[in-house]
Amino acid sequence: MPASAGSRDQKVTVNPRKFPALPSAVRTPPVWVVPAVVVAIVAGLLWFSFGVGSGPGGPQGSIGLGSQSTDGSGQRDHADTSDLESGDDETEEGDGAKKTDEPSAEPSSETSPALERSVRRFEAAQRRLAERVNKQLARRTQPFSFRVASFNLLGDSHTGPGGNKPGFPDGSPRMDMAISALRNNGVDVVGFQEMEASQYNMFNARAGEYSLYPGLAMGDKSVRFNIAWRSSMFQLVDAHTLSIPYAGGSRIEMPVVLLESISTGRRAWFANFHNPADTPNLGNNGRWRSEAAGIEISHLTALHQEQGLPVFATGDYNEREEIFCRFTAGGVFSAAAGGSNSGGCLPPSGMQVDWIFGSAGISFDSYAVTGVGKASDHNMVSSGATLLPAG
Repeated sequence: MPASAGSRDQKVTVNPRKFPALPSAVRTPPVWVVPAVVVAIVAGLLWFSFGVGSGPGGPQGSIGLGSQSTDGSGQRDHADTSDLESGDDETEEGDGAKKTDEPSAEPSSETSPALERSVRRFEAAQRRLAERVNKQLARRTQPFSFRVASFNLLGDSHTGPGGNKPGFPDGSPRMDMAISALRNNGVDVVGFQEMEASQYNMFNARAGEYSLYPGLAMGDKSVRFNIAWRSSMFQLVDAHTLSIPYAGGSRIEMPVVLLESISTGRRAWFANFHNPADTPNLGNNGRWRSEAAGIEISHLTALHQEQGLPVFATGDYNEREEIFCRFTAGGVFSAAAGGSNSGGCLPPSGMQVDWIFGSAGISFDSYAVTGVGKASDHNMVSSGATLLPAG
């Protein structure tokens, strides 16, 4: 805050965004100055571009008249002065009028090679630019394939002291098994559920090939829904969270990320959710699952339609037929597990509560349900995914 009148030595904090007014001598110049400067700069650029100059100091290949033309070899050509040297500088025509020799009003043809070279350089630069643009467009519209998964890790607290899964190892060996499952199945993007802070730290330290969002940035609740992607394949472009009702209606922020393929520039959105289950401890949460699904489907559908980018949704939805029919009802999303919803909902066989959905513009193949032993009480579901040619 500003120093008081009686304490001149007191330190003053200055807001860097507030600058003093400029002296009148350096304020904005009259409006005619800027156009005049621009015209002068453009004239100078044209002078250098086309080699307009005169005299010994002028550039080679300049456009000139008579004695100031060049032949392109760097040697100046002078006009024939034999008539002048002989003193015969006047001729008489039929009516006796005197006329003096005048230089041609047309530019010397000897200057055209320089101009042609400038034009050729310009055209070559335009061709190179067009080639680069075409290559970028082709790269950003070509198909791009990778493997995506959804994996409920079983929270560390479930297998620790006082946990409800006493037959499972603790979190550390289970994390090693989980990482092995990802690597053995070539998973490039995965949506986790039940990833507690201790498990996040383990994964981050042991699986350095992956990046994650939101990490621990949003606290112990949102860390459970981290999305991980292979850093050599994707880079993060954008991210936000969606407020989803969980057990009892309490809201938790769940992640949505925009990833870009490093090799092709293709982009896709990935969202990851965990809708509440019905349990003796949590009670009946059908109402909140239904509300959560409505928020998720509405947001992702709008994201796809507004931006025209492919959208993935992974998660433990704690539903089978119900969530499949709702997600696929609008004709925007399909399930990696199969099934259809054209003229009636026909869910796939062998449904899990863990799902991978994809919008139009995505093709799924080689869907797999992988047992992970004692790593978790859930299987890992994964699928090959291809971003179809954009056009």
